[in-house]
Amino acid sequence: MAANLQSENCNRGIRYYVSQYWQDNGDPRSNGLPLIREGPWPTLFVIGLYLFFVTRMGPSMMRKREPYQLRWPMLIYNTSMVIINGYFLIQSLYWLDFGRELFNFRMPPWNELKLHTNEAKEFIWSCYLYWLTKFIDLLDTVFFVLRKKYNQISLLHVYHHSVVPILGWLYIWYHVGIPAISLFSLLNSAVHVIMYSYYALAALGPNIQPYLWWKRYLTIIQIIQFILLITYGVAVFIISDYPSGPFWIAASQPVIFFCFFSHFYLKSYSSSSNNHNNNNNNGSKKLD
Repeated sequence: MAANLQSENCNRGIRYYVSQYWQDNGDPRSNGLPLIREGPWPTLFVIGLYLFFVTRMGPSMMRKREPYQLRWPMLIYNTSMVIINGYFLIQSLYWLDFGRELFNFRMPPWNELKLHTNEAKEFIWSCYLYWLTKFIDLLDTVFFVLRKKYNQISLLHVYHHSVVPILGWLYIWYHVGIPAISLFSLLNSAVHVIMYSYYALAALGPNIQPYLWWKRYLTIIQIIQFILLITYGVAVFIISDYPSGPFWIAASQPVIFFCFFSHFYLKSYSSSSNNHNNNNNNGSKKLD
């Protein structure tokens, strides 16, 4: 009898932490949103499918097939992403009150939040839509697989596309409106406008290649992005009252990405490898 009661309590506890826990805790302004209210499981499921396709299913499917020519789908996709990220670049400026919010290092408790104002609802919805675009970014890797550009599916690429949606879910669920995360969306959207513009131009074909000499500067801009985020993270650590757990989860990522991108830049553009990369610029690293 006691064993059955203990087992029932255990099962009840598991069911609670699988579902109801995520609605009882976290930001009350966002806990009713689809894919947020169900907990992290839908996001983890999508990322799991993504990793399975990238590492197993996709390469297996393409093993005996010729690479797909996806110039027009890629041109449409990349152009659309320029527009989408341009929109959220502007939205991020509003989220940060054109930079003034960056000097607000205090995390307001939920009982001080204006939960039901139209302004709050529009803000939450805008942040939510931005998070959803991180799933659209996964199509980058799908295109690489279908075109058999496996050399471009690096650990950096897969890690970036996998971790950002997960961290985005955590942000939307835990506390929407943290200035440090809005700073990431501002910088990330700006970088993506430039990056997807490059990809859209590259998709026009080989005739445009001579005008894409600025590819290496994309990586430099990304490195600068993470230096700015690390610098702001240090200021937050010194001044703010952010909870330590969420802070270290968020603050660790710019450091990891900085190391990844710095290593990529040195490997791709250092003087010792310039000749090799130039020889391959129109080969394995060329965007059709």
